[in-house]
Amino acid sequence: MTESTTHTAPDASIAEKQQRLEIIIDQLDDGTVSLERAKELHEEGTALIDELDDELALGDGEVIERP
Repeated sequence: MTESTTHTAPDASIAEKQQRLEIIIDQLDDGTVSLERAKELHEEGTALIDELDDELALGDGEVIERP
């Protein structure tokens, strides 16, 4: 697997963020990335989780539409 440097856009959808997070997990599980790259991926993944947590909490149990 190649090391991807693709990051999600700030206005990416929840599905796009989830897909990027799955790619990060696959790369980390593969075990072929350098320690430095693993740290970068971990930081990106943590940021994505925080964004998703904030975005999903906004609805407070209600379905909301994003502009």
